[in-house]
Amino acid sequence: MNFVESIMTQNPCYTEGRKITVKGLMLHSVGCAQPRAMAFINSWNTPSHDSSCVHGFIDGNDGTVYQTLPWNHRGWHAGGAANNTHIGVEMCEPASLNYTSGATFTCSNIPEARKSVKRTYEAAVELFAMLCKLFNLDPLGDGVIVSHNEGHIRGIASNHSDPEHLWNQLETGYTMDGFRKAVKELLNKGVADFPNGGSTEEAYPYAGPAGTYPTVPFSVKVLIDNLNIRANPNFGGAIKGQTGRGVFTVVEVQNGWGKLRNGTGWIYLEEKAYCTVLDRLISESYERKSIDEIAREVVNGKWGNGEERKMRLTEAGYDYNAVQQRVNEIIWNP
Repeated sequence: MNFVESIMTQNPCYTEGRKITVKGLMLHSVGCAQPRAMAFINSWNTPSHDSSCVHGFIDGNDGTVYQTLPWNHRGWHAGGAANNTHIGVEMCEPASLNYTSGATFTCSNIPEARKSVKRTYEAAVELFAMLCKLFNLDPLGDGVIVSHNEGHIRGIASNHSDPEHLWNQLETGYTMDGFRKAVKELLNKGVADFPNGGSTEEAYPYAGPAGTYPTVPFSVKVLIDNLNIRANPNFGGAIKGQTGRGVFTVVEVQNGWGKLRNGTGWIYLEEKAYCTVLDRLISESYERKSIDEIAREVVNGKWGNGEERKMRLTEAGYDYNAVQQRVNEIIWNP
């Protein structure tokens, strides 16, 4: 699963800062023909969007999971009491849908729509298994994993029919009972942890003596778009790229240089105008492109060929096999 943390820090729900004890997970679908998760994130991550906020989106083009709230923050997704207990995740929907009335739609390309829904379903199964592991939840427990529709039936959510309306009208065969069983099965087989263990803690600038650092691993917040990543821990090291803004994990320190956990190289930690060393380890949140975006760059020749491409994608933290699969889909179904 390709996982990107993209916290909507400008949304009033985030700035309100209320926390919850997580007791369950609610599955949603967006209810409109928009497969791109970033379309929602860009629209919702503003101070003026004060009506909704979820913990995550699943992209319909490639299945990338975007975390948009810390897991233990109270979201605005259910329209009812489930906001106080449940994490809410939205699955994006195929571009070929045309909503005609309420939850009823027509579809201009059913085979492609089913492929998109399959991507989001499978990513949601993996995400929910990881969340059940993180919060010690039983996927088959009463009211632990519910859809928005089921939440309404239980009286803890507003009157929505998602995501069952999507699955049923496309005749996918998916059901919430089947979803819960799939999550349980994956959890029993073993599922990966979130980056940094799924930490939900807040972090503050490190206040130790000059020239000292927290115990590794720790987090660093990069404040500029183009902080150089070097091959070696000195200014003579070859420049391998730039970080972009965000939160990164440092796993080793040498002479004021921090080695990034993602394997791309070293960044200079001593210039406070460039970055802030944090007092603890939190989840990484730097901007990463979706599998679909990277695949299109591959098609356009930006990542080289053969082993060079594999090495570069892997060093940048992308799932090479997932990228190649999407490349093949684009080539054969442009």
